[in-house]
Amino acid sequence: MDSDSRPSPEDGSPRVTRLLRIAQEIRREPHQTQENLWRKFGISRSQYYKDKKALADVGFRFSFRKNQGFSILEDRLTPIIGLTFTDRLLLMFSLEHLVVEGDGTLAALAMEIGRKLAGGLASPFREQLQKSFDSRVTTGTFGVRPEVLSILQDAVSHGHRVRILYTRATDWTRSWREIDPRRLYIRKRVMYLYARTADETPPAWKIFRLSRIEEVRFTGISCTWDPMDDGGFEEKQKNAFSGVFGDRLYDVTLRFTGGAMHYVLEKTWHVSQQIRRSRHELLFSVRVSDPQEVLYWAKRWGPESEVIDVTPVKEE
Repeated sequence: MDSDSRPSPEDGSPRVTRLLRIAQEIRREPHQTQENLWRKFGISRSQYYKDKKALADVGFRFSFRKNQGFSILEDRLTPIIGLTFTDRLLLMFSLEHLVVEGDGTLAALAMEIGRKLAGGLASPFREQLQKSFDSRVTTGTFGVRPEVLSILQDAVSHGHRVRILYTRATDWTRSWREIDPRRLYIRKRVMYLYARTADETPPAWKIFRLSRIEEVRFTGISCTWDPMDDGGFEEKQKNAFSGVFGDRLYDVTLRFTGGAMHYVLEKTWHVSQQIRRSRHELLFSVRVSDPQEVLYWAKRWGPESEVIDVTPVKEE
């Protein structure tokens, strides 16, 4: 690898770190444009091609085609051959922690890798470790059926259209939905599927909670939408207070008093939060896509929390 590990003037982080992050980003999200990739890392077009060559020199080669995205041609950065039984156990335990405590698409990817690690073992250890991982994490933590997760991971990777038997939260009724899965992600210890509906006119980008998916069936149809289109996922997720996001935004203001004030001040709950504090109360404001998630969060403090205002943001 390039011996120059000094911070790039365009990126502000060590070169080696950026190269590894670029490789991880291509693995995580192959269906994006080259322009989108170099914007994420704050580098120029020319620096991007220099980084691409540096990665190729150490065994991570990839190509890019319009309307198809990135394809990994060689990946010698993450070999998993030759791992001992103890190595795999340690990695699985580490990935379990990342999955349970982490957020976003990286945590969902860690779950997929954790389940794959067991596959490299001989029977009966393979089946026992896979069952243990699923019972503690897949089903135990997230309430997701392992077979449901496996099919959806395959559908996301290969662009397959599926039908899901889904329970709606509004009235708790079950119905079959036909969708094009796009992303799996984790927020606040809940696993979600971001997908484009195929049974609505016009199609819409929607979020499905995996614990409410009872069954998944392949349709034999490949997704017909542009694989580079993700409905603005990266921008939309910034508007989620917990796991749900959308195009509609709301301004939510809460009042906290007593001991709740100290807990609310302990951390940043959302990127949009604004806090006004006086001696006896604290006003907490956020702009989110699902105000109900904020209200559920505030209920933990009982009478020390109060809803002041929930107002839809006017579309410009």
